[in-house]
Amino acid sequence: MKETTKILVAGVGGQGVVFLTNLLVKAALLADIPVATSEIHGLAQRGGSVTAGITLGEHTYGFLEKGGVDILFGLEPLEAQRCASYLNKNSIAVIDENRILPYSVNSGNAAYPDIKMFVDYLKKNINKVIYNVESPEGINSVQRNLYVLGRTCHEVDFPIQSEFIKKAIAEIVIKDPEEKCLAAFMLGLTKEEIIVESK
Repeated sequence: MKETTKILVAGVGGQGVVFLTNLLVKAALLADIPVATSEIHGLAQRGGSVTAGITLGEHTYGFLEKGGVDILFGLEPLEAQRCASYLNKNSIAVIDENRILPYSVNSGNAAYPDIKMFVDYLKKNINKVIYNVESPEGINSVQRNLYVLGRTCHEVDFPIQSEFIKKAIAEIVIKDPEEKCLAAFMLGLTKEEIIVESK
């Protein structure tokens, strides 16, 4: 891992921004990686924009400056686009095609941005883009985030090893959904379907 890694998680209320942030912090602690996180910014109720910053490594602090983010998790495409100014040429952007339309779009007063154009722009200007358009059957938003996290660990040198993410899932998720959460993460990590029987 580089000396420090700065991660920005962006989405809307109800998508699991807080859960994913807490999971990454817990996994870092289990891996003995120094970690700091910013306050959660935005409206945590369903539909409001929410962001959280995480810094891993020595001399950590939660605040993330413009152009200073190494990894962006955009749990919703428009929210990822809002955070583009935090990226630089060495950044990795992980964008999930899990659209939640803002009120202005639902009311017909605005059009949803062209996300493919945004993704194409990022591909030309940053290190790597992971654009997830897959929606594995039978998983909720939190589990979908774990699937995307698994894909990220599969495709890049993620600063937290997957074994510690699996341990964090086991520690912070209650028992019944834990198996489904772990299965979603492993599905993204291995790209192989893991069947979990419903209880």
